[in-house]
Amino acid sequence: MVSSLGCATGFSEAPKQAVFPQNRVLRLVEEFMLLANMAVAHQIYRSFPEQALLRRHPPPHTKLLNDLMEFCDQVGLDIDFSSAGALHKSLNETFGADKYSEARKEVLTNMFSRPMQMALYFCTGVLEDETLFRHYALNVPFYTHFTSPIRRYADVVVHRLLSASLGTSPPIKMEKDAIQLQADHCNDRKMASKRVQELSADLFFAIFVRECGPLESEAMVMGVLNEAFDVLVLKFGVQKRIYCNALPLLGFQFQKVGRKPELTLMWEPERPEQEAVSQVITIFTLVDVVLKSDGVPLKYSAVMKRPGSEK
Repeated sequence: MVSSLGCATGFSEAPKQAVFPQNRVLRLVEEFMLLANMAVAHQIYRSFPEQALLRRHPPPHTKLLNDLMEFCDQVGLDIDFSSAGALHKSLNETFGADKYSEARKEVLTNMFSRPMQMALYFCTGVLEDETLFRHYALNVPFYTHFTSPIRRYADVVVHRLLSASLGTSPPIKMEKDAIQLQADHCNDRKMASKRVQELSADLFFAIFVRECGPLESEAMVMGVLNEAFDVLVLKFGVQKRIYCNALPLLGFQFQKVGRKPELTLMWEPERPEQEAVSQVITIFTLVDVVLKSDGVPLKYSAVMKRPGSEK
């Protein structure tokens, strides 16, 4: 069976099964679809080495991945980086079965997504080095889109190339540069579609917060910056940035302990007789947040509650 990084990075080439739980039958269908796509890729490349329209997935950015490996080493996470499949398996097995395991997995998955590059359509005639054809997430040398349920332009070209390779239709009369131009267009549309989907989800949730907020939830820190940190809001599954200057702090300090970033927050005392409260924010830290509308149409923000505040 094919080893896919899949949901671990969000670059899975298999159909998404978001609504229904994936059982063995669905998994088997998915594997056969992947195998069909690989078989078609081999067939059209053999027949039309200058015109085949394939899909490649470059390996992760080396420096970013090395930094992440050091971070995992430092915090004691045993992650296998040897291949996309090994990485996916590690992410599924690392965090146990407590109530925060899925949240920790999602946080680390988000971190592993950062070094990853996007998969791209391309014409084989414009790349001289065959090793660049490889699909990292699926760990296969040749891959294309043949079984997609949506008839994208790329799929139509692949079907016509396959038909021509089997002798059931005439060859496509397109030069490699023209095919690459269309591949670039497909890549641009794919990126635009992904961005629109993200913005649509943000828009819907902003309306939800405006109508039903303020909303309180536990959150897990997934990224630490000099003056802010990102959290995964556990109850609603959204990601949000919290800025230190929006909190009632006496001050804050950022530092890196090896590859592990930390923010130390000094909270103002609620009453004069109380002392300031220190809080260290790092990856996987649990905090309580409030999501509320900003008063600006379709905008909302996240504010962290003071440590020890009543929930």
